This record gives sequence, structure tokens and C-alpha cells, in this order.
Amino acid sequence: MHFSDRLIEQQIQKSDLVVGIDPNFDLMPEFLLPTSNNYQEITRSLTSFSQVIIDSLSDLVPAVKFQSAYFEQFGSSGINALVESIKYAKNHNLIVILDAKRGDIDSTSLAYAKAYLDGQIRLKNGIVIDSDLVVDCITINPFLGEDSLMPFVEVATKCGKGLFILVKTSNPGSSMIQDISVKGKKMFHQLAELVNQLGKDSIGKYGYSCIGAVVGATFPYEAKQLREIMPNAIFLAPGVGSQGGNIESIFDSLGHDGRGVIIPISRGITYFSNRDMSLPDYQSAVRERAIHFIQTLKKRDS
Repeated sequence: MHFSDRLIEQQIQKSDLVVGIDPNFDLMPEFLLPTSNNYQEITRSLTSFSQVIIDSLSDLVPAVKFQSAYFEQFGSSGINALVESIKYAKNHNLIVILDAKRGDIDSTSLAYAKAYLDGQIRLKNGIVIDSDLVVDCITINPFLGEDSLMPFVEVATKCGKGLFILVKTSNPGSSMIQDISVKGKKMFHQLAELVNQLGKDSIGKYGYSCIGAVVGATFPYEAKQLREIMPNAIFLAPGVGSQGGNIESIFDSLGHDGRGVIIPISRGITYFSNRDMSLPDYQSAVRERAIHFIQTLKKRDS
């Protein structure tokens, strides 16, 4: 099934909120922390954090977004935890987004696309090697140009997967490069035109492409401009919560049907100043936070 159709249908059933899972031992509840620096202990703690969040919210959100760096920092124990977390999310019928911001020369991009979107390497001798890191969607850095993006686009289209290409990111320093004018156009406008072009042949039944864009909620004026350039792109709109973005400001960048945006929130849902909570109290607090954001999003329909 087409990626954007799957995502839209899950949004209709649940909400536009995506929970971000960014495991940080300095912030998570004490009961989830490892008791030693043992390899298995680190893997267990990271996996348990993901599972607790997924158990708490799988009925409320259409997708989960794993920030790859927060797992990679622990080496192979972190990668193993990421593998287990991806599997657990899939078993709970969640769309899995990997926030890895990959992008390289075309041959390397193809290898990334096989790892995360295709999931299989076919050797000339007939052996098929599976990737246990395969997900539904991945974030992409377009800095190397169109030829670096094409392997991702081709594999995503073939496999029914999705991409979110960085266009206007939520961090304050994004303007240093993304706002530079080249030939009379700001770079983020040119990136938006490229995303629109790349996605025009992969539009699903709801009118959205499998090629989406990362458009920060911290730049609502620019997001409104970008919606005009990318009418068929789903926006992944980070920045709400700890980065200062406002949910209400996202409403102006919604698509033709009042959809076309998903809002990932991680720290604003998963971390609290009180780190001594029990498992039931923590899960209750996580749900309460998520429901608050979902109710705010639903105000646009009233």
C-alpha cells in the first residue's frame, strides 16, 4: 500500500501526533536506567524505554519516530536496541520513521536505501540477506544534490515506503544555509521545488506523495509559503515543545484537505522533571501529555 495512504488512514483513525523516541539516560525515569555498563544491560534499558512509550501510546498515535543517533551513541548495544524497538513498534501496527538524515553520493545512498527501505540485499549467487533495520520511512539530507536523492526516491517508490527530505529545519541556525539566496531564490524554496518535482509521480489516493518534507514548526511563516510550493507533500513538522514551536502555528501549513502534516514530539511527551515515578505513574503521565497535544490539534476541526 502507498506510504502516504497508510499514514493518512492511520491519522484519520488516531491523530496527527507522532511520538519521538530519543533515549537519554540523563532524562528518563530512574526505573529504566541500566544498573551497570554491561552490554546487555544497556540494550535492555534502551529497548525497555521504547517499549514503555509504545505500550503507553500505540492506540493514540499513527507512527513512532526513532532518532537514530540516540541509539548509535551506545555502539552495537544501541543498534541492537534500535532493531528490537523497530520490531516492537511494527508489532503494535505503528508506522516506523527513522530519523537518521542520511544522504551521500548515489552509490552510498543506494546502500542506505537498501538498509532502511528495501530491507534486502540480493547477491549474484542467489543469496538474499535481510536487513533488520528496515522501516517505513527515513529522513534524508539533500545537501549532495538530486543525484544523491534518486536512489532513495526510486527504492521508496518501488517498496511502498516514504521519505522526509530536509527543506526548512526547526533549529535556529538553519537560516545560515537554508535561507541563502541563489539566483534570486532562497535555498529552502529551491529544495521545496525539488521535493515537489521528485514526488509528482508517486501521489496516492488522498492526494499526497510518498516524498515528504521536513518543515520546522518554529518557522510558521515559511511553512505557509512552502505549502504553496509543495501541495502534495506531507510535512514532518518538528520543533513543538522543547524547541519552542507552537502547534497552532502549524494549522496554516495544512494541505488541501486539512491534513498533510504530522507533528513529532519527543521530550515534550516522554520526559519529566520528576524522575522517581513508578512505571504506572510514568505511563499515565505520558498518556496525559500526549492527549493534551492531540486535543490541541483537534481544535482546528471545531
